[in-house]
Amino acid sequence: FGTELSYLMATAQLLPLVHTSCGKEHESTPLLGGGTGDAASCLHGRTSPRWLSLNLLGPGLLVCLADTDTGCLIVAAQSGSRWGYSLLPLQVLLIPILFLTQELTIRLAVHTQQGHVACIGQFFGRGWAAFACTLLVVECLLAMVSEMSGLAAVGELWGIGRTAATLGSALIIVTVIVFCSYKQVEALGICFGLFELTFVATMLFYHPSPREVFQGAFTFHDDPGFIKLIAANVGAVVMPWMVYFQQSAVVARRVRSEDEERASTLLGSGLTQLIMIGALVTLAAAHGPHRSLETVEDIVDALAPVLGDMSSRVLVSLALSGGSLAAAFVVTLASCWAVCEALGVEDKFSMDSSPSSAPTFYASSVAFMLVGILVLETGVNIVQFNMVVELINGLLLPFTVCFLYLLCTGEALPPEARVVGWHKALLAVVFSMCGAVCLASTFYGVLVGETRTA
Repeated sequence: FGTELSYLMATAQLLPLVHTSCGKEHESTPLLGGGTGDAASCLHGRTSPRWLSLNLLGPGLLVCLADTDTGCLIVAAQSGSRWGYSLLPLQVLLIPILFLTQELTIRLAVHTQQGHVACIGQFFGRGWAAFACTLLVVECLLAMVSEMSGLAAVGELWGIGRTAATLGSALIIVTVIVFCSYKQVEALGICFGLFELTFVATMLFYHPSPREVFQGAFTFHDDPGFIKLIAANVGAVVMPWMVYFQQSAVVARRVRSEDEERASTLLGSGLTQLIMIGALVTLAAAHGPHRSLETVEDIVDALAPVLGDMSSRVLVSLALSGGSLAAAFVVTLASCWAVCEALGVEDKFSMDSSPSSAPTFYASSVAFMLVGILVLETGVNIVQFNMVVELINGLLLPFTVCFLYLLCTGEALPPEARVVGWHKALLAVVFSMCGAVCLASTFYGVLVGETRTA
């Protein structure tokens, strides 16, 4: 793994050279995502189709790949293992919801050139900015523990102790954040995130009966565990830190055009849900319904009878470590940018500055690592912890989409970019339904579950 990381970092270091080989300025021609130039056109000719452009590989794709992190994959795996294909339609339904949410961050970033916390502070006051930042920091701390727990779980699959695996993962994350520019971190994150496609491969390998999938997909259960998984799945797909990251990342990338970033986000929205579907269907076909997963080892054991023990370990390790590393980069950057914006220190391009020039930004990243290490050393159950994290994401979602909606329909955007008419009405309905489903299913699942336990 260390060799692969070194290779990917070396590749990332070479990315700026592609810019100069095209005869363009480095700052004006970003390779991966938006901007004034088009490196892909230089590489493939001016007549290259727009959909083949490397600009599709931008913040939108990275944040969506980070969306399918350890917590999401465990929620999807638990959904399939415990309830078969019953939650499959929800995964499909969440594709347009995810895109509609993340697309708004592109508008805000391009037209305000500010991060999300900075926008809230400007239009709603510093008090609300501090409130939003506090919620984000809490969520990011939980998310960071979740990502590091995934990496620790992969280490334990190969006989590495939790402490050693946790310290090793923290070292990798901090090294990349400190020594790489934003564009290099983005390239590394996408490379790691694509390993999650292994669950799509396993889904195709199992190829369950279409009739069985169709029948199971329209089966509803009134069990509190099933109801809580609905909230967990919504919270696992539309995460508050995604909103904060993409808006700041588009600004940090100096993106000036919305179209290609929208295309990147649309591609990522479909891809991330395809991965979730792959995990759900794989475990539903392999494990059989009505069986819970308690550890990551259970996922390996469920796949082993068909794929073999070694193949199962390798595939699960690739998917979980790839998703965890991509998400760890995104969560760290989102929280550090938000803290700097709330405090009014440093600038939106801190990622491309040295630690001495942006001490608050880099100190925040190290602090997040330390908290993650301390929590994991308590011996928390990884599967149960990740389920709780996704439920908390669902509870915090209404606050995030409320600020996002008010900013995009108000004075933060110029009239030509402001969300109005049917689009405004659609977002109001979608966000209200998502918030209501998250809150209602969480409280119902918890309260009814406690009543039945009692």
